Amino acid sequence: MTKLQVELVPRSCFFSNLRSNLKKRDWDYLRAVTAEKAGYRCEICGSTGNGYPLECHEIWQYDDETFVQSLIGLVSLCKACHRAKHMALARRMGWDGAAENHLMRVNGWSRAVLTSYLDEAFAVFEIRSGQEWQLDITWLQQYDVVIPPVLDRNQRKE
Repeated sequence: MTKLQVELVPRSCFFSNLRSNLKKRDWDYLRAVTAEKAGYRCEICGSTGNGYPLECHEIWQYDDETFVQSLIGLVSLCKACHRAKHMALARRMGWDGAAENHLMRVNGWSRAVLTSYLDEAFAVFEIRSGQEWQLDITWLQQYDVVIPPVLDRNQRKE
């Protein structure tokens, strides 16, 4: 089983993340709740952050038939696991070597297994990026946060 997986958000969903769109106090609240639930440890590798604060990561599920991207949870991650999750960004920022090494270490993979895995993940990314996705963030309704129009508009069925 793969402990750490790369999650590549389709291009049409870029910048629809919670951190960029919620009020700072709401995002800070969600981060705090998530970190507390995780016992202030990375939920993948168990790290306490190695001197860096834990980061909050959105878990998305993709329905490849209806093209709906659904928020299904939040997890606390160390910086290394979070960078590996966002491998496309890691490549753009020059962090890919460290992110790839972390992915191999956490999953116990060889370089060949990593290469095959990343090839497949980026192929799925390209296919998904060819579609327009609708955003479903109804999962957030369990929390007392204000959902801004930039996110809410994507939930409406027209």
